[in-house]
Amino acid sequence: MLSLRPLAFCAAFGACGVVFGGEMAADQRLEKAASLEDVAAVFIPEDTWQRQKAAALEEQLREALTDNGGSDSVFLADADIGPLGKALLVVLNEEPVIPHVRYRLRYAQANVTPELSSPLIAELVEISRFNLGPSRRAELIEIYGEKQVAPAAEFGQTPDVAWRLVTRPIMGQVAGLVHVARRELSQQHAADCFEFSCRDVDSLNEAVRDWPEFEPIEPLFDQGPLELSVLQVGLEKLGLRDEQGHAGWRIPEWPESVAAGEPFIDAYIERGLGQDDALDLVIHHDQLMDDHTRALWERLIVLSPGDSALMFSTSDQQPWPRQDQ
Repeated sequence: MLSLRPLAFCAAFGACGVVFGGEMAADQRLEKAASLEDVAAVFIPEDTWQRQKAAALEEQLREALTDNGGSDSVFLADADIGPLGKALLVVLNEEPVIPHVRYRLRYAQANVTPELSSPLIAELVEISRFNLGPSRRAELIEIYGEKQVAPAAEFGQTPDVAWRLVTRPIMGQVAGLVHVARRELSQQHAADCFEFSCRDVDSLNEAVRDWPEFEPIEPLFDQGPLELSVLQVGLEKLGLRDEQGHAGWRIPEWPESVAAGEPFIDAYIERGLGQDDALDLVIHHDQLMDDHTRALWERLIVLSPGDSALMFSTSDQQPWPRQDQ
């Protein structure tokens, strides 16, 4: 039977989905949600998003991890994968593979204060995947002519998509899936990655900062998807995961300056934008509760993915603006 509780929640605080039908942003209704169902009513309104079966998706993820050489441990294969990694894994597992792609992941938190139990923090993630293949092909045709460029099918012909996840720690998992939804993004849907269009075929990870010099690091990857392995390494370097072999995701401290539902961690993954299958990750952890540092930036690049992969990293800090500026 359909529960009317989320609908009553929406009626009390305004029509659900006004903000979250578009870009992920702060919403006061997520400051006072009485249940995870109320969070979902705001974050993934059913008039905009297609709800998915969270339990079935989670089981499929575990099967995929096991098939890719996951551990025979008594612990669940996804036990230490945090909400950002879980969101990325959902898209990698559920969407067709495309050769030229940009992923944008955004992370926020919400307060849940049930009447008869302890309050908890729900973790909210949106992951958008942008198919850059058609733009890449058009660029090559302009340079070399259509006869010299592969057919459109080889560049990927899938639509841009977005997924949203509501997660919380559950019984041996740092980020159990509670609610999941998907939708396709039309070409008219404006989406920003940093201050650029997410559909820009050039590297935005390179353009966003004047990066310090790269240093080579040992490419220690799991046997799962490369994108997930690199994301986990980046999170470790930012202190959002423990070192390999220990507990996984660490729930980040909720900044005092950030409202419920407002993203304060972003990750961007670009793959296949250059001459080869290179992968480029940037993680931006904003609004730190630090007197001097506003944000941390981490960038990882993997060249020649495979047995001979080379990995490079660079980090940067962004200070708070000076009051006299």
